Amino acid sequence: MFKMKCSYCNTEATNQNQVICEYCGSELSKKEPSKNVTPTSKIYQFLEDTGLRDLYQKIKKSLKE
Repeated sequence: MFKMKCSYCNTEATNQNQVICEYCGSELSKKEPSKNVTPTSKIYQFLEDTGLRDLYQKIKKSLKE
């Protein structure tokens, strides 16, 4: 069985019925992600535009540890 992973942050979904990534907010697809297309979630776009992306990545990494 195919395990769903977020096509943006590559985090594995914890629930099979999940439709939104709990870490980055991108929509999850049950199809295997295309290697050529990298969707940009609204959260990541906001963080990039405001300059908070690095801080968010550090927080996310510390939560996974």
